[in-house]
Amino acid sequence: MVKRGGPTLTERRAEELRMTIAHTAVEIFVADGDTSATVERIANAAGIATRTFYRHFAVKEDVVQPLFRHSASLVIETLRTAPEGDDIVDTLVAAWTSAMNDGVLSPFDRRLLTLIAESPQYRLRWLEADDELCDAVAEFLAKRLGRADHPLSRTLPAYLVVQATRHIFMQWVTTSTDEDIAELLRAGLSTVLDGVAAGLPAAARE
Repeated sequence: MVKRGGPTLTERRAEELRMTIAHTAVEIFVADGDTSATVERIANAAGIATRTFYRHFAVKEDVVQPLFRHSASLVIETLRTAPEGDDIVDTLVAAWTSAMNDGVLSPFDRRLLTLIAESPQYRLRWLEADDELCDAVAEFLAKRLGRADHPLSRTLPAYLVVQATRHIFMQWVTTSTDEDIAELLRAGLSTVLDGVAAGLPAAARE
């Protein structure tokens, strides 16, 4: 059997359509200031039938998943291609700000993240997307920290890093602070990694 390389043309077109629908939906959400727009309204604005929407998304809240997948792919690519000599925290900050323009979150994206953070069902999609990043972060940290033998030394730092970044972003977008998100991430991640290094069981540090 010949091993497939990347996604097929049909798969790429389907993902492009999902992304188009996602962009249409979030533009409506931000314009409205809430996420109450119906599937029918989103489908009409995207120029598709309602049944086409449901062919790609099981429920309305899933419409943001293509955007989170895209952001996650940028995070993973940044971690995997970062030069080994680069500072760990700087690389993590660069990864989580990779979807921003020059490290700055646009007013549109900030309003969107605020809406998502304030809606339990959409916030759950954010959590699910972040959880899928744990393996890539664990792989990155294991290479840099050299503590991959003990299960906790591989999974705990990655879990804490991912949870910390989401918490920092959620606090940042919902408090309307003017603080630099990169600096907040840098301070938070430094604290997390310092704490993990000091708090792991002795067996995990050997």
